[in-house]
Amino acid sequence: MPIVERTHYYAKPGKAAEVLAIRRRACAVRRAIGLAAGRVFVRAEEGAGRVPDVTWECEFPTKAAHQDDLDARAASPDFEAVRKTMSAAIDGFDRVIVAEDDSALPNGMRPTSLHALPIVPREIKFKSDGRELAGYLYLPPGDGPFPCMVLNHGSGINQGTLDVSRPGTASTLMSWGIASFLPHRRGYGNSPGAPWREDVKAEFGTDEYDNQLAVRLDRESDDVIAALATVEALPEIRKDHIGVMGSSFGGTNTLFAASKCDRFRCAIDFAGAAMNWDRTPRLRETMIAAAKKVTMPLFLIQAENDYSIRPTKEIAAALAGNGRIVWSKIYPAFGFLPWEGHLFESTAQKFWGPDIHRFLELYL
Repeated sequence: MPIVERTHYYAKPGKAAEVLAIRRRACAVRRAIGLAAGRVFVRAEEGAGRVPDVTWECEFPTKAAHQDDLDARAASPDFEAVRKTMSAAIDGFDRVIVAEDDSALPNGMRPTSLHALPIVPREIKFKSDGRELAGYLYLPPGDGPFPCMVLNHGSGINQGTLDVSRPGTASTLMSWGIASFLPHRRGYGNSPGAPWREDVKAEFGTDEYDNQLAVRLDRESDDVIAALATVEALPEIRKDHIGVMGSSFGGTNTLFAASKCDRFRCAIDFAGAAMNWDRTPRLRETMIAAAKKVTMPLFLIQAENDYSIRPTKEIAAALAGNGRIVWSKIYPAFGFLPWEGHLFESTAQKFWGPDIHRFLELYL
């Protein structure tokens, strides 16, 4: 469990600026002896009772790491000199050592340390439409059962790819106490079946391409529902707290699967059909129709510089006033090119994390 040390400094009259300068010097000494600088805060407004003028805070992954830090400070003459200077400038200080409460929310989410933990999934085979497909299960440390998200990949997990298990988003979910299952749909990654381009042979932008793609993605969503049935049967998973999310083709599959199956608790669509939306009217209509059938809370997400942000805007507009829970957000541009913005889900967890955490805390 992570440990946080906070030190509150109460300056002598007229010495607040000096205390801040000394604390900054202490951070510089910490860096010089190989320690993290930590974070420095200053009083923003007056308050009732005794209010510190300066606060220093630093997080440590374990109690042992915190003790090592204390030992390094004690062994440094430079740090001891700064301490003596600080003592002359303050009326007193408080040092508080805290650890985050790791009690679970009703849905099973809990803050979870991944320090020194291998982020390695377990491969699970599952059946869908007569095929044995591959999927990758990530479990947080500790005792389950855990809430879970079914993660839907985009078109980039080609058969034979080395980008098999997508640990980035999975590890973010693990840090919240959430398991995840990444199914390789038919014709992708380590799953058998025709690749999508064998079913969508027409030229991009034609009516034939549009029709073929809508049919193909609808069929793929049956694999997502089969993946749900697979994780529902696992003893490590809380079957009544499973959501679904995905990006690009995976976002489209998220909508389609959620429209067909009400056992998902919530759904998150990152950039579904963003590369196709402007030139595939049938797919647009099919996705909007599917979104209108979704009964669970839905979150639509894109970066501003994606290929098209019409999917998020137009689906959200179509669902406005329907009385259901629909969140939508266009984030600022992420990267230089549309492709970088399109990869927002898999590369920008730091930016969407707080919003997704809040959504899952409420609805997973």
